[in-house]
Amino acid sequence: MKSTKIENKPTDSRSIYINNITKVDCKSRKIRILVDNKYLFPTGRMGESVTYGLDFTVGNRTFIANYLIGSSDGISRSGVLMLGKEIFEDVLNIKPNTELKISNSEMGKYVIEKV
Repeated sequence: MKSTKIENKPTDSRSIYINNITKVDCKSRKIRILVDNKYLFPTGRMGESVTYGLDFTVGNRTFIANYLIGSSDGISRSGVLMLGKEIFEDVLNIKPNTELKISNSEMGKYVIEKV
């Protein structure tokens, strides 16, 4: 089951829109980054899973989130952004079907906001 998709909203090469976050995603505090949106994040390595610690800002709060990409079987898979309990539940209050915008403000620096 896919948990995020690109929404038909105006975007540029430095922003993506995500919606359709599921109950399962909320339980594990995951945001899936589908193939069409992976360009905004660091690339994976064929046949290997990689985790990146990325700098994010929500309002005036800065934090590090883990981005997991790649697979050991060589098949292209969705990336997974792990925000952590406090940011996911308390700051952004993400629930199923919450819509988000993620922008790359500088190399390796991201801004996440509810739409």
